Amino acid sequence: MTSPALTKQSLGTGYVVATGVVISGALLAHGMSLVRPSPIDVVILSVGLTPALALVAANYWLPVSGLSGDQIWTAAEWCGLGIALFTLIKIVVLLAPVPQSSMVPSILASGVAVGGFGGILFGWLLELRRSRRRLAQSNEVLFRVLRHDLRNNLNVALGHLGELQRETAERGDPKSRAHVEQLNDTIDDIIDTTEKARQIEFAFDADRRAQQPIDLVPCVREQAKKITQSYPETTVDLDLPDQSKVYADWMLDVVLQNVIENAVVHCEATPTLYVSVEEHGRTVFVHIGDNCPSIPQHEQEVLDSGAETQLRHSKGVGLWLTTWIVESYGGAVHLTTSDDGNVVTLELCGPTVIDEIRQTLRKWP
Repeated sequence: MTSPALTKQSLGTGYVVATGVVISGALLAHGMSLVRPSPIDVVILSVGLTPALALVAANYWLPVSGLSGDQIWTAAEWCGLGIALFTLIKIVVLLAPVPQSSMVPSILASGVAVGGFGGILFGWLLELRRSRRRLAQSNEVLFRVLRHDLRNNLNVALGHLGELQRETAERGDPKSRAHVEQLNDTIDDIIDTTEKARQIEFAFDADRRAQQPIDLVPCVREQAKKITQSYPETTVDLDLPDQSKVYADWMLDVVLQNVIENAVVHCEATPTLYVSVEEHGRTVFVHIGDNCPSIPQHEQEVLDSGAETQLRHSKGVGLWLTTWIVESYGGAVHLTTSDDGNVVTLELCGPTVIDEIRQTLRKWP
């Protein structure tokens, strides 16, 4: 039987837990040594014992705190630094030529515990901020590659493919022409995915998005009109109120387009959509039903739980984008499947009175 390999995560977590055990033991021993502890002593020891026990419990919460192994080790170093700082203060106080109160040991022991927990908390926040900064940088690079480099190269490939398609048509080779058309459709799908990557970038950039009260009904009518123009065989039945305002921004059109277009594109029969809007208090529900086959299980997980799944085709990217945008509005996306089709429900928040007043004031000259 082989022992588990030592890693920075296990070493850092072990150090924090051991530190918590030692400090907790010292505090308990000191408390038991007090013959008649005063209420203030009890309070001070309790204040120290709470962070000490939190360090002991680090074996459970630190590995799931969102930090990598190296970052957990760094957080453990901050824990040690906090303990060292408060220990130094303790030594200075003990060496000071002043009368020592009976509560000084309790205060100093609790201070060490607070210093250790404060150190690891500071280290955790520091590393978490660093992780977010690195993630933002990596996302920026990824979006730039998808937007520019990959998209430009695909457009060049599409141009050469057009020449090849014309040559194939002149030769009258149906088999080669079918392969070229399939390749052309595949490149178009990839270009559409790069466009979704651009939209994802906007979805995560709050500075470019000013949410405000928006009338949902014209947005739904416009997307229904566009889908019937692009796919004339599609039937869209609408059940809409005269007006229904939600708190959103221009990316609401992206959400509606994604859900409606996905339903039509992946429908095996003649597409029939049912779109309705209903209000319950300040919550607005948009129901988009179809007569398509049930959405695959790995796609349902995106909507049902937000869990990370394998993106098997561009539809998965669209569902992720839809979920991210709606959640940024404070809403949610729900899915209901049956043998008759699917129903995607967008749960959106209606504007408050203050939101309406702000929008009115913006319109004033």
